[in-house]
Parts: sequence; structure tokens; C-alpha cells
Amino acid sequence: MKNALLIIGKDLSINAAFLGYIFSFYKAHFKELGEFNFADKSDKELPFIIEKLCLKFDTLTIFSSDETYATVAKILATLSSDKLELKDENTLALSKAVKVSKDSFLINLNTTQVNLLKANPTCELPEILIKPNLNFEYFNLVDIDKESAKILLEPIAKTYEVQIHFSEITKNLIIVRAEANKFGQTKGFIESAVNLFSNKIILGRNFIEHIAKILIKNELKITFAESCTAGLIAAKFTATAGVSAAFDGGLVTYANGIKRDWLGVSDEVLKTYGAVSEQCVEAMLSGALTSSGADFALAASGVAGPGGGSEEKPVGTVFVGALAKDGSSIVERLNLKGDRGYIREQSALHAYLCLLKLRPRLFFRQI
Repeated sequence: MKNALLIIGKDLSINAAFLGYIFSFYKAHFKELGEFNFADKSDKELPFIIEKLCLKFDTLTIFSSDETYATVAKILATLSSDKLELKDENTLALSKAVKVSKDSFLINLNTTQVNLLKANPTCELPEILIKPNLNFEYFNLVDIDKESAKILLEPIAKTYEVQIHFSEITKNLIIVRAEANKFGQTKGFIESAVNLFSNKIILGRNFIEHIAKILIKNELKITFAESCTAGLIAAKFTATAGVSAAFDGGLVTYANGIKRDWLGVSDEVLKTYGAVSEQCVEAMLSGALTSSGADFALAASGVAGPGGGSEEKPVGTVFVGALAKDGSSIVERLNLKGDRGYIREQSALHAYLCLLKLRPRLFFRQI
């Protein structure tokens, strides 16, 4: 099933925070974002834009604010030769709508399911009425390069009539999308992949959510000590509901004085090796674990840019690590490329990869 998302109205397209809500809301329903488009109420081509999307996709979900909702509803009425009326809870909808709920209605426009939703910033989004047909799955592969993964998986995909797509999230993390052809068997393909990569595979799209669920299941706790990532590692962990069972708190320690006072990083380490060093991250890990009493700690310190780099430690130099309560640890030096945001993003992901390497028996082959 091919799905499309259309957002109509400048008042929505300029609101970054609300757009993020729309995207995450849509992804939670359809399990991926797919193709998305923007249009404006004043665009004279708007009826043709909607019509073309309907010809190309099986479903079209339209988010429109108060300012544009009535206009879009009229366009859909014209395209479907229908009329508008007030339905349940005073929702303006087509008279022949397949389904209606508050501020949302679903119609069939030729062979396409079209769902119009009223989306107003600062308000909760209404229900998406399209029932998705999910014939695809995602999984992550850890500690293997993309070419090797392709060589091993493509013959299996051919056997099960499954199309696979690979993307390198980080140097040591690949995400794979598997979609069944008409007579394909996604389940059989996934089972074969699990058997092949038993100590490298994490099912689903979000491997950090998997880590969180494993920690919760095993009644283990984690903490974070962050410098250049400034709370991003913790934010990624707390995106999963219920993580309060595995997370009491963490520390953002930007300045050297705070690293010293809050985490116990010694002046000797800071003066001799600097804040961007293996030794500093080791001390940050130890301090975080001691102060929190957690079972695991993750830490990161580096140069995210665009300034602050040197010949010895250019922009993109980041140290990340993981420490367990038993004293075992991993600290890695990264040489990352990209802008400030992308370097921080990569740093946070690499910190979690350190944890997977530290405890593979805990995090692989568990639900």
C-alpha cells in the first residue's frame, strides 16, 4: 500500500514544533512517514494537486487547519460529486463519507482512501480513520557493513519474494526495510534474518526503544553524563513510554567546572587530556554511575562545531562510552562529519551502540 501525506496551509508549514507532532502522529499510525507534500490554501492548483496524489497513492491523509479545512472539504466534495453537511460532533464532512469522527472524515475517491483532518496548533490531533495495510517490517543490524549485509540478505529476500532497502544510520548501524511483493512472505524472511544475525539484529525501527524495553523488563537502570550532546542521549531514551522504571535522571555537564563538581572529573584529567578525551569520558561515566546508583551509564564529550576544533581534535571529534556496574566499559573516539546537529545526533546513537557492544547477551535475541 502506497501512502501519502499532504499538509495544507502556511500556518502549519511554518510551525516546526507542530509539524513534528504531525509527522510523529502519522508515523505512529502508518509505521513510517512515506511521501509528504505541502500546499497552500491560495494555490490555484490545489484541486489538481489532490487529484494527482489520489492517482498515484492508495491513501492520502490531509492535515488542514481551521483556516483551510472548509476549502479543502469543498474541493473533495467537488472531486467526488458530493455535498457537505454537519456530521457527528458538528464536523463538516461529505454526506457519503465512509467514516466520520470529531474533526476527521474518510472518503473513497475512485480507488484512493482520502482522510481530511482538522489540525490546529496547541490542540490534540483528531483520529486518523484510514486502516493501514502494513506489508513491511524494519530491523536494525549492528556491527556489520552495508555491503556485507546486502550480500547475505539479498538471496534470502529473493526466496521469500521480498524487496529490501538498506540505509547506513551510522558506521556500525544499518536499518533495513523489508516489503513483501504480491505473494511475498515478510514473516519468513524476518525469521531467516533473525537466525542469520542472531547476535546483530534488533527488530523494529527504533533500536533505542528496544534497549529501553530490555532494561525495564530486566529491572535495570541507566543514567547519562552528557557534554556536547546536551541531553540528547537522555531525550532519545525518554521518548519511550514507561522509561521512568529504568531511568531516574542524568547530568548535562557543559563546563569543565561542572564536570569536576558534579561528576568528579579531576583537574588533572581536564588539564592533561582536556574535556574532549577518553580519560574525561571515563571519569564522567564513573561519576554518573556513582552518583546515580544505576546499572549502566552512557557519556559523550566532543567538538560538535562549527567552531572549537583544533588540529589534534578537529570538529567532529567526539568520545562516547558505556560503563556497567561491574566495572566493564567501552570508550570510543569518533571522527564524525556533518553540521552541528548531525554530529550531535550521530554521537548520541554511537553512545547507545557502545552499550550494545558492552552487553550483547542482554540486548540481542530478547523481546
